[in-house]
Amino acid sequence: MPPKSEISLRARALADQAIVAALEADWPRAAELNQKIVEASPDDVEGRNRLGRAYIELGRLEEAKAAFTEVLRIEPYNSIALRNQGRVAALLEHKGKPNPTTTKTQPRLFIEDMGKTGILRLINPAPTHVLAKYSPGAECELREQEGLLAVHARDGELVGFLEPKVGRRLIDLLRTGNQYVAALVSTDPQNPRIAIREIFSSAENASRISFPGHHRPAETKERAYVRGTFFRYGGADEEGEVEEVEEAEAEEPTGEEVLEEAESTDEPLAVETEDDDDTEDEAEE
Repeated sequence: MPPKSEISLRARALADQAIVAALEADWPRAAELNQKIVEASPDDVEGRNRLGRAYIELGRLEEAKAAFTEVLRIEPYNSIALRNQGRVAALLEHKGKPNPTTTKTQPRLFIEDMGKTGILRLINPAPTHVLAKYSPGAECELREQEGLLAVHARDGELVGFLEPKVGRRLIDLLRTGNQYVAALVSTDPQNPRIAIREIFSSAENASRISFPGHHRPAETKERAYVRGTFFRYGGADEEGEVEEVEEAEAEEPTGEEVLEEAESTDEPLAVETEDDDDTEDEAEE
């Protein structure tokens, strides 16, 4: 029988491969790898949570339900399993089909460039069974709608709106040439959130900051917004909170580095608010 250290290394290697498969949206591979992990280590709750996420993406909801139920048998208060079990229940109740994540997760979106990236709350979110169709990390589109900035999933489904003042600011920046990418961070119906990142700033907006609440001129390094659990299981960590990690090196980290660094701290994430926007508006005046 191989020594425990060797078994541990093999398990870690399988887990790393499973994480990469999820980042690459290779859900059959992710399911296969995580199934191997739980067969070898039946009490591996991380492996079972990853397996459940892969089953959701594959539309295998009953199997996903069983995976999360087994996690809760081992750890009754596991927040990831509880949250995903609720998502699966909503889909099954409404005979809904999850909208699979088909594009590679871009960890770069979830790295904070001061003033260029923000985590924003959604107001008037879609019903629970609609939000349940989408996994955290799902790409979104921003559309102006009757003076508000609406957030739509890639299939066109409306998932919610940005708070009016924050939305109006971004509408103005969009109208004057800025470009953004966006992805869901949390589909929790009580606190749905979206990550938005500025990818192009027009000459007209050269002196304007997209997310003033995250602008700290004294700091130049970037920070990762989310913990590894976001990518591994498809959601925020404890009690639905998206968390921020310690400062990374100025050189852009790879997806795997984001995952590893994101394991280390429990700092709360600063979420963009209208008060933050007020401060910047006053400064501009």
